[in-house]
Amino acid sequence: MHIVDELSDDRIVQLLDYARYLTWQEERRAWLDFGRSQLAKAYGDEEPDYSESDLQKDPSQ
Repeated sequence: MHIVDELSDDRIVQLLDYARYLTWQEERRAWLDFGRSQLAKAYGDEEPDYSESDLQKDPSQ
């Protein structure tokens, strides 16, 4: 006999919701890691440091 067989329908729904939440967390973490890796590829160590003085006013204003 499995422990799931002993659970009520409400508990099984809660268990499935929790499993979906855990899966969502893993997917979110994977997307964040992917985003960071892409950002690191686009802006490497050679990227200069910018300051406010490097900003230009919009000439259309």
